[in-house]
Amino acid sequence: MSAEKKKRSVPALPVSQWLPGWEKISFDPKEHRSEPEKRFYMFSLPARELRSLSGIRRRAAKNAAPRTEDLGIQRQHDPERSEEIGRFVEFGYPWSTLSRSKRESAEFHDLRKPGWLPTAIVLNILTEGDERNGQKVDSEDLVKVNEVEPGLTLELPYEAWDKGWTPKANAPFEIIDGQHRLWAFDDADTLDSFELPVVAFVGLDISWQAYLFWTINIKPKRINPSLAFDLYPLLRSEDWLE
Repeated sequence: MSAEKKKRSVPALPVSQWLPGWEKISFDPKEHRSEPEKRFYMFSLPARELRSLSGIRRRAAKNAAPRTEDLGIQRQHDPERSEEIGRFVEFGYPWSTLSRSKRESAEFHDLRKPGWLPTAIVLNILTEGDERNGQKVDSEDLVKVNEVEPGLTLELPYEAWDKGWTPKANAPFEIIDGQHRLWAFDDADTLDSFELPVVAFVGLDISWQAYLFWTINIKPKRINPSLAFDLYPLLRSEDWLE
């Protein structure tokens, strides 16, 4: 009998955000709102590794399912947005918004800044029973939460990641928010070590994913520049905003 292969483990932090009153919420599997787990997890992964573990399918208009029946995690890809994010990672803002000729000119090197992406990718870890578009995650590709000493970890489906790894069927992660940031790393061989923070739910039903996407992207009110200057007066004298 062959020994079980060792899997890559990633340290994770459990986050409990569950109030007693939430027990009164009407959870309904028939409406794709099954009762979720009472906590989620935070960890980090190199962006390219995270991209390979994530199922981001691009929406196609042809032969598409009716909107009320379309349960797939499919995103409309804006290539220009992903390309600009890739340039931002390289040397920040406002360098990422310059034309190619200006980016290649030494005259504008003083506009280079760190391209931090501190906002977490929000995703769902598919479980053994989860099905998307008639497929499940292959048993060898499942990502598991291990709560053993010395601490909580996520067990990934390989001993060491390489850029040729692909899932056998469905990917074990489905992205709720942050897909354009991941697309920016598709062909970025020079950014293999660039990590992204992750907030991960486990077995989260599809309606709750849509709800999270709405509350992350639509519900928050954007602040205007005047308020930004009031909060950080130093912004009024920053040369990169001129």
